[in-house]
Amino acid sequence: MRSILRMGAAGAAGLLVLGLAACTGPASQPTNQQSEGAKENASIRFAAYGNSLDDPTGMANDPIKKAIEQATNLTIQYDTGTEGFDDRMLTELATGSGPDLFSTWGESEKIQSWISDEAVIDMAAIVDAQPDRYPILHKMFTSPAYQAYNKLYSGDANKAYAIYAIGALPTPAFAGVPVYNQKLLDSYNGGQVPQTVDEFVAFTTKAGKDGVAGWWPRNDKLTNWSEIDKTIALPQGTSIAPPADQAWTGFIRTGDDAWKLMTTSDQSKAVVKQLAEMYKHDALSDGVGVKGDFDDAYAAFGLSELASANFGFGYAPQFRDFWKSAWKEANPDTAKVSDLAQGRSLQGSAGYPQIYQTSGWMAAHWFIPSSAKNPDRVLDLIEFIASAKGQDLVFKGIEGLTYTPGADGKPTYIEGAWDKINKAYGTSDGRGKYVWFEYLLSGTSFMTELESKDWADTVNNPVDFSAQWSSDLDNELLNAAQTQISTFVDKVVVKLPDYYNLIVLGEDGQAMRTAMKEVSNRYLAAMIGGQMDIDKEWPNYVKEFEAAGGSKYEKLFNEAVQTAKTLANQ
Repeated sequence: MRSILRMGAAGAAGLLVLGLAACTGPASQPTNQQSEGAKENASIRFAAYGNSLDDPTGMANDPIKKAIEQATNLTIQYDTGTEGFDDRMLTELATGSGPDLFSTWGESEKIQSWISDEAVIDMAAIVDAQPDRYPILHKMFTSPAYQAYNKLYSGDANKAYAIYAIGALPTPAFAGVPVYNQKLLDSYNGGQVPQTVDEFVAFTTKAGKDGVAGWWPRNDKLTNWSEIDKTIALPQGTSIAPPADQAWTGFIRTGDDAWKLMTTSDQSKAVVKQLAEMYKHDALSDGVGVKGDFDDAYAAFGLSELASANFGFGYAPQFRDFWKSAWKEANPDTAKVSDLAQGRSLQGSAGYPQIYQTSGWMAAHWFIPSSAKNPDRVLDLIEFIASAKGQDLVFKGIEGLTYTPGADGKPTYIEGAWDKINKAYGTSDGRGKYVWFEYLLSGTSFMTELESKDWADTVNNPVDFSAQWSSDLDNELLNAAQTQISTFVDKVVVKLPDYYNLIVLGEDGQAMRTAMKEVSNRYLAAMIGGQMDIDKEWPNYVKEFEAAGGSKYEKLFNEAVQTAKTLANQ
C-alpha cells in the first residue's frame, strides 16, 4: 500500500486543499533491491518548473540527457511547464501519480505538512542503509548544517525528507545601489558618482528641475520599498519598509540578536518627508507608481530622460544586463561601457547602510514522493548529479562536443554547441548550462563541489563558471561594475549567523506581515505621492500599523531568533 493524499477543490482558481489518508507506505525503507545494490535500468520522471517541451526531436537527441542516462542506467522522462505547473504537481501528488523527483519553492508549511502526511519519503533511511552506494549524499545528510534543517522541519535531525537547494551567490547581491547616466552626472554633479545621501538628493533634484527625472528605484507600483529603503533610509539609521519574507526587513539591529522595528518610527517619518519632497520635484521620478519598471523606466533611461536607476545593482551581472537592455538597445550605434557609471551605497547620518544577509537562503525543497516505485534509483540519479562528473555534465557538458579543456583546467566553450542543446527546452544561456538539474543542489544555478567539500561550504559558496562562456563585452561590463562594488561591499553587507535561516514565525507572523504591508503600502504611497499630509496622517498610520502587528511582531521576531539560535546549537 502507498500513501495517497486526499484532495478537495477550493474555488474557481482550482486551489488544492491537501490531506492524507491514514496509511503508511514502505517507500522510506530499503527494499531487497536496494540492499543488494542492484542498478538495473529503471524509468523515473523528473519535474522542474519553467521550460518547454515543444521540441521532442531536439529532446530525443539531447546528448547531455543521454550521457546522464548512460552513467546511471536510467531512462529519464523530463516534465516541465509554467502556467499551472505548480497546481498540476500538487494534483499529481494528491492522486499518487506525481513525478519521482520534484520541487516546491522552499515553503516550510508544505514540507512540514507532507512529512506529517507521509506523502514524501525519508531519503536518509535509504542512504544510511547503504552509505557506500551513496557516499556524497551520506556525507551531506549527516553534516550538522543539513541536520539542523532536518530538525527544523521534521523534529528529527537524522531524517532527510528533502534535498535543500540553498540560494547563494558567488558574490553578495544587494539593493540600494544606483546606476547613473554619465553624461547627466557630468551636467549635474561634476561627473562624480554621489557618495552620500545629501549628494544624491542634490544631484537628482538638479536633474528634476531641469526636466530630467532624477531617480527610478525599481517600483512600478510604489509598493516595493527595498531599493528606496536601502538607498535613502538605512544610511540614515532607519527603515521605512514593512516586514517581509526576509524576516528582519523593517528592523534595525540594536545588539547581536536584538532587533527594533523602525517602520513607523519618527526617524522614518523624516525620511518619508524627504522622499515626498523629492517626488514633488521629480528627483524621485513622478512616474513611479504609474509607469512600468522594465518598459517605461528602461526606455526613459535609454533616451537619457532618467538620470539614475536602481535595479539590484549591488550585483555586477545586473549592471551588465541593464547596460545591454536599457542602454545598448536604445543606442545601438554609439553605446560605450563608460556611458553608464556603476554607483555605490550612499552614506548618511548613520554611515553606510547595514544590509543583513545570511550565506544563503532556502530556495527550494526537492522531494521523492511516497508513490515513487524506485526511490533508490532516484537517489542514484541525485548521487550522480552531485558528483564532480555529474556537475561537469550539467555546467560544462561533454568534452569535444560543448567544450575543450584549457591548460589551466578551465573549459573553452565551443560556439553554438550549448545553444543547440538548450534550444530544445526554450531557454538561453544563463548561470548554468543544462536546464534539467541546474537548480537541484544550488538554488541560484551555480556549480557545487559536494564530492570534495562540506555541504554548507559549497552550497553557500558556489562556483560561477559563467565567465567561461561570456563575451569580452560581458566581461568588461562585469569587471567595471565589480571593481566599483568591491570598494564598499564589505562596509555594507553584514553577514548574519546561519541560524537566521532557521527562523520560523508561523501563520501568526505571516498574517501580521500581510496586514502590516497593506497598511504601509497604502499610507506610504499616498504620503510620498502628495495625496496625504504626512504630519496630520502619521499618527493614524502608526495606530493602524500597530493594530496590524507592530510591537507584537517585533516581540515574535526576537523570540524566533533566540529559538533558531538554540536549535542550531543543539
